[in-house]
Amino acid sequence: MDDYLQCLFEHISERLFLDARIDLLDYDRWNERRDTAWSALKQALTHEQLALVEEYQSACNGKQHLEDQLLFQAAVDLGRRMARP
Repeated sequence: MDDYLQCLFEHISERLFLDARIDLLDYDRWNERRDTAWSALKQALTHEQLALVEEYQSACNGKQHLEDQLLFQAAVDLGRRMARP
């Protein structure tokens, strides 16, 4: 992504929940469910296993961030094409 798109992506990401059009109650329930599951995992796993799970989560989060950027870039490109006469 170029600097303009990166800036726009970060601005939109920061404001995502301020301007949310999603069901925030449902979102909160999923967050709570995730937190409960994570607490159970932390209690059940050894230190070494927990480190592996955290590394896996970090890799998943990095991949998800790139996918979000690609989706955003594709949406902007589509908007640019649709705006042309």
